[in-house]
Amino acid sequence: MQPLLRQAPAKRFLLLMLSCLLILPAFFVPSAAHAASDAPAKVTITNTNVTAGQSATVPVMLTDPGDGVGAYNMQIDFDPSVLSIVSITPTHGEVAPENGAPSATGYFQSNFDNTAGWARAIWIDSTGGNSRINDPIQLFAIEVKSLSSETTGTYHLTVDTTNAEKWAFYRSPSYTTPSTVDGGEIVISKANSGSGSGSGSSGGGSTTTPATNTPAPTTTTTPVIVYIDGKEQQYATAQTSVQNGRKTVQLDVDNEKVLKQIDTTGIKELVLPIQDSTVAVVNGGLNGQLVKELEKRGATVKIETPAASYTLPASDINIDAISAQVGTTVKLSDIKIIISITAADNATINTVQSQASKQGVSVVGAPVNFEVIAQYNGQNISIGQFNHYVERSITLPAGADGSKMTTGVVLGEDGTLRHVPTYISVTGSTYFANINSLTNSSYAIVYAPASFKDVENHWSKNDVNDLGSRLIMKGVSSTEFAPNASITRAEFTATLLRALGIHKASVSTSVSFSDVKAGSWYENEVKLAVSNKLISGYSDGTFRPNGLITREEAMIILNRALALTTLPTVSDAAEIDSLLDAYGDSSSVSGYAKAAVASALKNGIVQGADGSLNPDSNVTRAETAAIVKRLLVKAGLING
Repeated sequence: MQPLLRQAPAKRFLLLMLSCLLILPAFFVPSAAHAASDAPAKVTITNTNVTAGQSATVPVMLTDPGDGVGAYNMQIDFDPSVLSIVSITPTHGEVAPENGAPSATGYFQSNFDNTAGWARAIWIDSTGGNSRINDPIQLFAIEVKSLSSETTGTYHLTVDTTNAEKWAFYRSPSYTTPSTVDGGEIVISKANSGSGSGSGSSGGGSTTTPATNTPAPTTTTTPVIVYIDGKEQQYATAQTSVQNGRKTVQLDVDNEKVLKQIDTTGIKELVLPIQDSTVAVVNGGLNGQLVKELEKRGATVKIETPAASYTLPASDINIDAISAQVGTTVKLSDIKIIISITAADNATINTVQSQASKQGVSVVGAPVNFEVIAQYNGQNISIGQFNHYVERSITLPAGADGSKMTTGVVLGEDGTLRHVPTYISVTGSTYFANINSLTNSSYAIVYAPASFKDVENHWSKNDVNDLGSRLIMKGVSSTEFAPNASITRAEFTATLLRALGIHKASVSTSVSFSDVKAGSWYENEVKLAVSNKLISGYSDGTFRPNGLITREEAMIILNRALALTTLPTVSDAAEIDSLLDAYGDSSSVSGYAKAAVASALKNGIVQGADGSLNPDSNVTRAETAAIVKRLLVKAGLING
């Protein structure tokens, strides 16, 4: 899933500005339509020194407002192979509120594209002429970053003042204002060259003020735009800090502003975006009261970064359960929910790489950790278990080959890499691994191609090899799969658990089956299946793990797995009969299994053979691969 793109073209920005201006009648001076004022507005992009590999702030100043500025639109271009934009922070203006109420400092919007190499800002007096800029003022600040610790030299932030779509100043819709710009010089120096990340203006822009060696602050706070159902709102602040070379952003929502907004307009999705690709840790914070309101409206919270995104339905946070743990007398507004995306540190990367090598797979996407924590009065409560799949998306490295990635994996408690349902998507030339999991953890992307000689000419070849490459099914040897061999109840259960990415019990579970012995290879699998309500065993208290599983029994387990997905189950008696009556041996289906068999048929997970369901026939290994893959594909958990 591609991260949301907030990059409108220049023309769209300009048209937005002009349309806003045209609705402000106080601006109009009919007798002077299309006239231009004489005194030019003057802009200075402050010349700035940057330490190689680090970032610095570039103030953009209106050094002379001329006859007054009622609106502006400017695009600043840069060399994206040398520099990137970290953020654009308005120092005059704010994001337009949903209700359109005028702002004393005007409305401000900005955007940037680190691939194309441009940054754009737009501002308009929202009061109808009462808040024009008539005095010198700083308009906004751009945080730029030197991409390499080795590249040095003099570079420039430039503008094309001849293109009205990229550079335009207005006193009103009827009065364009001539304008000039100077400065924009960026000098990148080595850390030991005496240059730092300071900045200074030279007035005419022809010289650079030497930077001092004063260390940059370790923490900065800036306003941040969030998106409510796709609409920009400046309803958050970001606090950025750097420790041991890793940058962390704490993004805190202005809960009261969002609550007030959604009380009027409603909400389906709250997006908290961070565009800085150098950030290692992103923590999105909102309080329990806002979470509860989002839950009531069936809304989701999405944390979005260049490296990954996390889409979490508010209902899955289960704020009522958190409230019960901290005490129901505690106000929900006093409980803080932190949703985190963290790039793996070197130790984790090395561990995953080492295990991948042992398992004969290749890591193509470095691990990313996803976490949700509730905080109250110094107490941290981990929210790590969900009742249905929650999606995360990891952006694959530039140039990644989509044909050489097979699945997302999680590092299990036993140190092995285990499958989690993953589908690969692509937008343009960028690939995304979309991981659906029932828990929070660290996930990596691997390439693990598998093929077995004895399925080369078998009908199940594609299904078997696909599940083998996803670490779901193993061969009876490194080259043989035995597709026609029957499969036991324990083996089928273990295969389904691996396919669903269930590696952790949903509740504390003890197994009471008399024939599931402690220490057996399937003991943990049976516990996992029981805790996730996939199996219940026989009335005599046994599970019969080594017994061969029938098609009917397999469909009962598959039907229970549907509850974890968005696929429907069948309960209406007439629909059940209609689905089963298409098969000549439908009367052979046990009464307690009819709904499960009907659900499997409706969802296309199981297909009959020659007009028969064969409910009492044993399931083969090849059939297991086929029906498990169909379940995952139909549920949208893997690619077809």
